[in-house]
Amino acid sequence: MPNQRPRAAFEPLPPDLDVPTLVKSTPNFENVARIHCDAIDANGLESFEKLVRLHVVLGGMPLVVGGFNKRLDSSIFSEKWLRGEHGAKSETARNLTTKSNLPLTIGHYLKNLPLLTNQWNSYNYKEPNRQRIYLKDIDCPEQWHDRLKPIIPPFLFYLNKSDVPETSSNPRVGDLMSCLPPSMRAENLMCYIGHEGTYTPAHQEMCASLGQNIMVEASDGSIEYGKVTKPGSSIWFMTESKDRHVVSEYWTSTLGHDIDVEDHFAQLNAWKAAPFKTYVVEQRPGDFILVPPLAAHQVWNRGTRTMKIAWNRTTPDTLKLALDEALPHARMVCRDEQYKNKAIVFYSLGYCSSLLAQGPANAAHAHATRQLQEDFAKLFALYTGILLSESFQNDMPDEKEIEYIPFDGSITCSYCRSNIFNRFLTCPWCVGDENDTYDICMECYIMGRSCRCRSRLTWVEQFSWKELTEKHEMWRQQIQTFVAGNLFQDFPQARAQMAKKTPAQICQEQLKRRPWVDISKPVYQQVDLSSDSETSSPARKRRKNNANEKRGRCHICRYTEPMWKLASCSRCHVNYCYGSLFRAFNIQPQNTMETDEWVCPKCEKRCSCAACRRDPTMNPFEPTCTLLGHDTRAFADPRSVESLVDFRQSNIRWLKKAGDDEIGRLTKHQMEAEKTDHHLNNSTQLEENLQVAAPSISEIHLEGHGPIRHSTDYGEIPVDPALEHFDGSFLTLESVDQ
Repeated sequence: MPNQRPRAAFEPLPPDLDVPTLVKSTPNFENVARIHCDAIDANGLESFEKLVRLHVVLGGMPLVVGGFNKRLDSSIFSEKWLRGEHGAKSETARNLTTKSNLPLTIGHYLKNLPLLTNQWNSYNYKEPNRQRIYLKDIDCPEQWHDRLKPIIPPFLFYLNKSDVPETSSNPRVGDLMSCLPPSMRAENLMCYIGHEGTYTPAHQEMCASLGQNIMVEASDGSIEYGKVTKPGSSIWFMTESKDRHVVSEYWTSTLGHDIDVEDHFAQLNAWKAAPFKTYVVEQRPGDFILVPPLAAHQVWNRGTRTMKIAWNRTTPDTLKLALDEALPHARMVCRDEQYKNKAIVFYSLGYCSSLLAQGPANAAHAHATRQLQEDFAKLFALYTGILLSESFQNDMPDEKEIEYIPFDGSITCSYCRSNIFNRFLTCPWCVGDENDTYDICMECYIMGRSCRCRSRLTWVEQFSWKELTEKHEMWRQQIQTFVAGNLFQDFPQARAQMAKKTPAQICQEQLKRRPWVDISKPVYQQVDLSSDSETSSPARKRRKNNANEKRGRCHICRYTEPMWKLASCSRCHVNYCYGSLFRAFNIQPQNTMETDEWVCPKCEKRCSCAACRRDPTMNPFEPTCTLLGHDTRAFADPRSVESLVDFRQSNIRWLKKAGDDEIGRLTKHQMEAEKTDHHLNNSTQLEENLQVAAPSISEIHLEGHGPIRHSTDYGEIPVDPALEHFDGSFLTLESVDQ
């Protein structure tokens, strides 16, 4: 079923938009909290670190630190320097109008920025075919990195950590990505150069990391190379972390887009009508913006030129959000996991363990040591969860049956493209050219994603299980030396107390339950294996019945299916297909597979099928979120199939059946956001056990806020030559087709 919701169209911002007036006149708009960089010096780095942690990381609100323009070396951070030193370097720009990539040199792009900017005015800015060329995600010059490093507070800088644990006098790890071996790190220190009308669509930072962006230079309205420039700035629209669920639902149900796909720049009216608070700031040179984890934001560039440097940081708090929320969402849309989150947990524990083994160098570093202890405990809790998810059932297969490949961080899931830390499944038959194996992560296999063989896949692991569990015990004992009480159990105890099956155990059972398909037999090459029973198409293809295959009928869609495609209730033995459970009840396949005593919606008196709705004792379930459906065929390995749920189908029909209460769903999400801050609550217990006193951040004042909570040598012709003929009068010129 295709997406039947209307999709909000792109509408650009006017060049003469007055940001202060906009914020003042819009009830749900608010200025971003701002401090001056001089306040950091005046109140101390430790106080500022507490502010960032409480306001941005745990509080989930954006923060702007201004004034860095006075500290940036204008002879290096300038258009002239960049053109002179790197003008010949080839880069790939993004043509936002045609949504295509454009090869060009930095020098050629810079000298054409006035042409690209001067095509826009307050009368023609909505014309759809004019060029918007954005030089984004390019490597940051080494000189810029070196000059920026002593200016930015150390714990916020790119890949920050003490270089040698044994000689560290101030133990601190600002960015846990730095704990990975250099070959495994994601290079995310990037530059963004834009002109009037270029933009970044609404999105959340990858893997729930912390976003950090500083504008290092912009045009100031002066004459450059004989041409008058327009002052450059960037308008940011940002949300709070706690509003992530209502933002996602609003984006999907009202705007018809998925925030996880990162393909829509929301209209100004959409932000004004949103049922959540939106922070707005106009970023100018020297403004350093800190973006909270999972907080949606979009950016619009103004003027002749804006030049920014951006990077991301990973912390124990963002890693938890990544593992719990960001990665499952990314898996649904097959978005690359570039940060290797589980590996970061593992390597960070080893690095922090080395730092803690030294003890505090002196009393002045006691705060850093306490913070390191807290981070170590949080990382250990995440590591325990990772190991538990990979634990086999008691009668695990002989270790000789498990293939071993030393971990190098390069193995990704053939379907969702997530990074695989240790155990996964591989198909011995689906091996492509140059030994291109078909590898599937446990989470995808549980969802019904795999190659066409479906079963008889074999296990692979990248670490010795003994090594992983021994490290777990070693780190647990180290925590016991500074944590009050017995906060963490040893691994056998934690495994024994699990009430549900682990993903590894579910995979073991599903490998036995799902039938093997011999892909060498032509009859199976003509079979439709999408297998999701819920469909309105009368011409749906059916696989030829296997006489030996036990079948059942779905209580919802009434199609008969093999039993391995159905979830059976432990009480009434009624069957539900996984597609109906997913769309009508927000139940993932894993939710039914992780217990032997699964109880169906009918027995829980919440079934929403037509027959059950006539039962006066039934309280029909209403979907809590809008699912537009994702066609992942363009991203997943072409050998892939979905054998349990067709995730291309939306749940629009079920929303309509429930009355399509869009306002009600948004209200529920907003109430949940206001009721509790999940991220902050998760940190409380560890802080109490580690006896970390609640810090005061009143030392740093937040401005406006109360207490915290040209040449004609076209070369590669990347820019339309017709723009050369613009003379400043645009009223009589038609837009140029691209």
